[in-house]
Amino acid sequence: MKGISIFALLVMSAACLVAVKGDVVELTDSTFTDKVKEKDTLWFIKFFAPWCGHCKRLAPTWEELGKALEGEDGVEVATVDCTTNKATCGKADIRSYPTLKLFLNGEEYKKYSGPRDLESLKAYALEGAAEVAKAGTNPDEAAL
Repeated sequence: MKGISIFALLVMSAACLVAVKGDVVELTDSTFTDKVKEKDTLWFIKFFAPWCGHCKRLAPTWEELGKALEGEDGVEVATVDCTTNKATCGKADIRSYPTLKLFLNGEEYKKYSGPRDLESLKAYALEGAAEVAKAGTNPDEAAL
């Protein structure tokens, strides 16, 4: 009985580690639409393909970004694997990898084309959130 309890504890601990690994939400065809429609939440999303070299290089920075923005009100960091979520990537007009976009209230808000270091990505997300808050979450009024 002790063996089972210890095993269960180890399994639960491992599950917690995976959930806390990075605060990056993995969106899929079945979750994307509902998640990005969350009111007053700006989603910074990396659309990628696992075989893409640029995507692989960006992956650790994207995980760091998720951790860095944990607890920030109104900002979520996410990924979409375009090899397994083709419908979502098609609707989002993804033509190259990685593509980084902000979404607000279910709509594309802005495409990111700046430097891919942690500080630049973090500043962009926080500036976007500040613009949205200032504009009252109306994407037509905010200008990034």
